[in-house]
Amino acid sequence: MIRFQQIRNATVKLCYPNATFLIDPWLSPTCTPEERDAALHEHRFIEKPICPLPASPEKILSGVDYILVTHLHADHFSPDFLPPDAPMVFQSQEDAEAVKKTGFIKTAFFTDGLLSMGGVTVYRVEARHGDTDEQAKRAGPASGFVFVKEGEPTIYLAGDTVFTENVRDVIRHFSPAVVIVNACDARGRYGRLIMNTEDVLKTCACSPAVIVIATHMDTVSHAHLSRAQLHANLEERPGAEQVLIPEDGEWIEIA
Repeated sequence: MIRFQQIRNATVKLCYPNATFLIDPWLSPTCTPEERDAALHEHRFIEKPICPLPASPEKILSGVDYILVTHLHADHFSPDFLPPDAPMVFQSQEDAEAVKKTGFIKTAFFTDGLLSMGGVTVYRVEARHGDTDEQAKRAGPASGFVFVKEGEPTIYLAGDTVFTENVRDVIRHFSPAVVIVNACDARGRYGRLIMNTEDVLKTCACSPAVIVIATHMDTVSHAHLSRAQLHANLEERPGAEQVLIPEDGEWIEIA
């Protein structure tokens, strides 16, 4: 059995019997109330989370075997509280080398599109970080990960992406039992950055058997969709029964 924990924003844990993954660690202290209110009023990006962690950084990091990073945006990776010898895996050599220069000594990256970690095969897949060409270009490369282990459900963590045919293709190819999507409708100056309600439902429509876990919620100031709003938007919509929207700190068992 696999256990999933929503930590905060896109920071989540996946616990396999012999390997625990922490994905996109953003363990930074929260912004001040004044910073939060000003940023929320303008939906302006702020490089600090607007809500606290559900547990101490030390407890969150306890038992973690591998840290995976989808991309280096400030709300997906910060060095705060991470030990310099933490085993980290990045989407590219460029990202790994950038972090290594800051003092971390175990920085691996995907070369052939997959790596084996603790008996789990992790595939790197493309993510389109913007619904317009200009926004995707400015956001830069991003990735998702697919976790495959014999005898366990396959899990697709889509990362910072809008819904695209690539998302549909990944679901068709790997037949995941669970898809984890970043779904707060965050927006930049040139377009939407990640999924919104309609994209979540499109993901559900790819397979009636898939469970969709909505993450990256209620933490960044440039979000336009909250957990409560997503719950309300999904009411009586086809596919709504497939969606889970965990609170920070909540555990989900994936059998």
